[in-house]
Amino acid sequence: MNKATRAAHSSFRQRAGQKAIAALLGSALLAMPLAASALEKVSYRTNWFPEAEHGGWYQAAVDGTYEKYGLEVEQEPGGPQVNNLQLLLAGKADFVMLHSSGQILEAISQGLPIVAVAAFYQKDPQAIMTHKGVGHDSLEDLKGQPILLSQDAHQSFWPWLKSQYGYTDEQIRPYTFQMGPFIANTGVIQQCYISAEPFVVKQAGIDPNLFLLSDYGWNSYSTLIVTTTDTVENRPELVESFVNASVEGWYRYLTDPAATNIEINRLDANQTPEQLAYSFDAITSRAMLVSGDALELGIGAMTDARWKDISEQLKSLDLLDADTDYTKAFTTRFIGTDAIKAMMAEYPEAARGAAN
Repeated sequence: MNKATRAAHSSFRQRAGQKAIAALLGSALLAMPLAASALEKVSYRTNWFPEAEHGGWYQAAVDGTYEKYGLEVEQEPGGPQVNNLQLLLAGKADFVMLHSSGQILEAISQGLPIVAVAAFYQKDPQAIMTHKGVGHDSLEDLKGQPILLSQDAHQSFWPWLKSQYGYTDEQIRPYTFQMGPFIANTGVIQQCYISAEPFVVKQAGIDPNLFLLSDYGWNSYSTLIVTTTDTVENRPELVESFVNASVEGWYRYLTDPAATNIEINRLDANQTPEQLAYSFDAITSRAMLVSGDALELGIGAMTDARWKDISEQLKSLDLLDADTDYTKAFTTRFIGTDAIKAMMAEYPEAARGAAN
């Protein structure tokens, strides 16, 4: 079952089924609306193992949506030992998934030729989890208290928490990605992914406090599709087709995840029906994909104003060079299009968002 805080690229979700998963999805599955010879081959790397949080892409593979857009997609999972950015720059993938806008801005600050073409999660799923009724019922309560954090969290949301709530580095304790300490000790405070660790805790009979950081001002996009600037400039039709297929896959998954969840469970037995149902509910009930600008522009929405705000937030925390040009990190050319708005009309319930 285990999944992890991809904001920190944690290893919480390293599972026994990793070897079996490594061979999955050699090409898009099942329905073939176009002749195979007419399909354009595309390689895409997600940033974790099969899960509900990536359901839209598995939906596109399962039900023929990729083929509908003329694509034969070699879709491979990532994992804790996979560096998607390196694979993209080495030409080993046409598109990759990166967790956060901060990763992309940092790459731009280093002069790397990449660009985000869609942001699927309007809210970063990163959260802080505490026990109820022990004096840890707000983020303000956690000042001075030990908090379990991954190493990479030190360079992402932790500086923001320090700036907002007066936390200090003396509070940091290492997160081992095991849930035993939290379950055994009501005083434990830790980072979590909103759709992952809480499932384990609830299975143990604990109803935790969950502080989704995006609800408190942490403004990062999450789960972005990224490609090279060369691909955008020289293969724009491919980018458009892949973005459209991904967006429609998500609208279809949010409308009815049943068949795709069966496929995800087949690919990774640790993704039980119960885990998949919990994760699906977590991302829909909290409107992780369909909220904010996505209500008007559709899934995948990005705006210049939001990227500027994210950039300024990271610069204020000394997490990004002051002279970084945020406008090089993204393009809005492929999102909010007439084609995507037509999808919103076709899947109205999904387009409204479960929490709206």
